Amino acid sequence: MNLLFILSTMKKLEAFLKKIHNPKNKIPEYVTIIIKPGKKLIDIKIKKESENILKVLGHDEKSSGWFLHSVHIPLKNLGLSYDSKDKEILEYLSIPNKIGNKPTKDYVEDVLRKYLDILPEKKKHFFRTERFKKKKEFKTGAQLKGF
Repeated sequence: MNLLFILSTMKKLEAFLKKIHNPKNKIPEYVTIIIKPGKKLIDIKIKKESENILKVLGHDEKSSGWFLHSVHIPLKNLGLSYDSKDKEILEYLSIPNKIGNKPTKDYVEDVLRKYLDILPEKKKHFFRTERFKKKKEFKTGAQLKGF
């Protein structure tokens, strides 16, 4: 694939992230949960879910099909302000029962069910899941045929 095309897709993703994490914009500030960071994204799609939750779907150079790259949840859905510390936000993401907004609570519970746990990242208001992709199960020892 063309390197220039991949760079333009990465710039598109960076511009999107800069837009939703800038408090000066007239849109609500977001919390970003990175599900699976693609190495060389060819294309991205941004889909809007209920309650202004955004999903970014990515298409990687090496794999076929689309995968969930990240989820972006407005801070106001969690009942928090932009000045909130990551520790406080992580508490709400780890224990969804604290979230007052029912659709957001259900969405966070679904993310936790599928991707195990939400961990902090180095950037402000960025998080990642414990399991970026399914772990392979390796069996050791003698195996019966068909197992």
